[in-house]
Amino acid sequence: MQERRKIKLDPLKITIRWLTLLCWLVFLAALVAFHYARPEIEYGLIRYFDLSVRSTWLGTPRDVLILLLYVCSGLSLVTIFLNRFRARRQSDNLRINLISLLIISISFLLVVIL
Repeated sequence: MQERRKIKLDPLKITIRWLTLLCWLVFLAALVAFHYARPEIEYGLIRYFDLSVRSTWLGTPRDVLILLLYVCSGLSLVTIFLNRFRARRQSDNLRINLISLLIISISFLLVVIL
């Protein structure tokens, strides 16, 4: 059975695509913030030369990281709900990438907070 769909892009579909792109860009920014906020890793060479290593999170980049992860999770939820509102057929896209991004963001947030 063939479906009679119009190939025309509606404004909601365009908005969903832009929000998906924005979610991934915020997540990439969160990864950069994680790089600067995390404790330093003590490698063997650093231990050999007895260099000082920061073993705690930096305050400001950690706060930025937490904020970016909240924004990423919120945008992912909004985009998932918009997609559910728009999707009427069973063959419509599920946007698995947004669901996986939401799970990764929330688990990453729990790791950083706890």
